[in-house]
This record gives sequence, C-alpha cells and structure tokens, in this order.
Amino acid sequence: MDLEALTELVTARAERWRSAGATWELVRGDVTSKPASWVALMNGPALAQLTVWTSGEAELDWGDGETTGAAHYNLATRLDLDAALDVMEIEIGIA
Repeated sequence: MDLEALTELVTARAERWRSAGATWELVRGDVTSKPASWVALMNGPALAQLTVWTSGEAELDWGDGETTGAAHYNLATRLDLDAALDVMEIEIGIA
C-alpha cells in the first residue's frame, strides 16, 4: 500500500471534516522495516485512529469514552483505504 494515498485521501476529506467540527492529525511513521502512517480523527468525545502499513495491513480503533471498537483490514487498493476511512467517519459520527 502506498502510504501517500492516505495523505491524499485525508487531504480530500479535510474540508468536510473541518465543516463537521472534527480535528485530525496525520502522522508519517519513522522509516522501519515495516513503515506505517496513521490518522487520528476527533469529533467531540469520539476518537478514531487508522494505522496503515505498506504491507496493506491496517488497524482501525475507535471509542467515545463509553464504547470502543476495532477492525482489521487487508487493504489491496486505494478504494479499500477509502472505505476504511468511511468506516472511521461513521464510527465517530461524522458521516
């Protein structure tokens, strides 16, 4: 998975997130044997983080102080990554 795709997709959603009152942080991890990037998205008390590795593995964690959840993905395409971001938005009440 090209980690630049995460940057591009977050940038494409930025205005919608801003309009919804959400904040986020996009981080490119250190160069390691298994590089990763992640985005943390906050909406009120709700927080979600999607971590994506170049291998295509991804982990989505979310919670709002009362409930939590997690999902694992094996991303093969940019569309798969976009769908994981959709779930992230749904879980914290943006979509």
